[in-house]
Amino acid sequence: MRVLFTTWSSGGHLAPMVPLARAFLAAGHQVRIAVPSGCAAAVAHAGLVPVPVGPLPKASGAAGAVPRRIGNWPADWPVRPAGLGAEERGMLRALGEKQVRIAEAMAQGLVAFARCWQPGLVVHDASTYAGTVAAAVLGVPAVGQMWGSAAVLRLDRQDLHGPPLPGYARLMRRYGVDPAYEPDLWLDPCPPGLALPSSARRMAVRFVPDGQGGQGGQGGQDGQDGQDGASEEGKAAYRVCVAWDDPGGPPKPVRAALRHAETRGAEVVLWPGPAAPPYRLPAGCRAVLHQGGGTAVVAAAAAGVPQLVVAPRPEQQLNGARLALVGAGRLVPVDASPARLFAELSALLEQPSYAAAARELRAEVLSMAGPDEAVTRLVSPAQASCAP
Repeated sequence: MRVLFTTWSSGGHLAPMVPLARAFLAAGHQVRIAVPSGCAAAVAHAGLVPVPVGPLPKASGAAGAVPRRIGNWPADWPVRPAGLGAEERGMLRALGEKQVRIAEAMAQGLVAFARCWQPGLVVHDASTYAGTVAAAVLGVPAVGQMWGSAAVLRLDRQDLHGPPLPGYARLMRRYGVDPAYEPDLWLDPCPPGLALPSSARRMAVRFVPDGQGGQGGQGGQDGQDGQDGASEEGKAAYRVCVAWDDPGGPPKPVRAALRHAETRGAEVVLWPGPAAPPYRLPAGCRAVLHQGGGTAVVAAAAAGVPQLVVAPRPEQQLNGARLALVGAGRLVPVDASPARLFAELSALLEQPSYAAAARELRAEVLSMAGPDEAVTRLVSPAQASCAP
């Protein structure tokens, strides 16, 4: 069977798709990854075949229309968006409209390739709406690949649960398909204990960091917790890994807190590092500090490492709040002082309950289906839909 993957972004959006794409290849299927031209090199670097489908529109980066500083949103806002104020709902709509513009830029090239190549299944990043368009045009199943968020965020819909955004509906009609066409399934790497309830049909699929096999593999670091081996490093009392999506790196308060941690014996390591497999934590890591992106959350969960989330965006705040709820991490406001950040990091390292909860979360990750099992469950319905 031919399987067409597509995503609008590399990094945290591409990473969860790579193990599944490799599992399809290992099972004898043909795979292509359709991406904007700027992402083609990342796909090729992962050992997969990219299909460039045009450039992205300007101002389509991760920051989008979201203000740099936002207040704290209700902990269950994806489930009950009616409780949000006009400003918050406007922010969600702006994010959705940005993704619609990206879908418009990708759709022509993606649909043209899909019509030519004739895949039997389209697996698209959950925010790459052009994938749903292509699947609808061909009349084949669409499967949404989530990246670790605690909720199925339907930014393509008005107020998350309403009708499609007008721009998205127009895009679907432009290609002669019903705007109500929906993904048949969502592949969710978020551990069930962190995930909010949803009416969407989800399949929990274990996140496998790059550099590890997906065939029944054990998440974490070569089958070990990320904290193992700390005493073997011999360079520092403990290791803290830092992941930060912004090109400029962590803000000044975060850098100041990390410098203070170094004076207390910490080794601060940028993650993912330039020579390390993406999203695979280095050995000896006892804590991870990041912005709350879904892929970082599930990668650290797979390693069994406590997490300190400094979240500038509402969906990142949500992930941090869910980690705090299960005791495997702490959520800190993005404008926290260096003293508070250091105190929060110290608590994460010194209180054994966080490491114990992180290990429990890792055990939950290991109980999830692997990419190979997901392929088996996806192939039969897709092949049936393609039967004459």
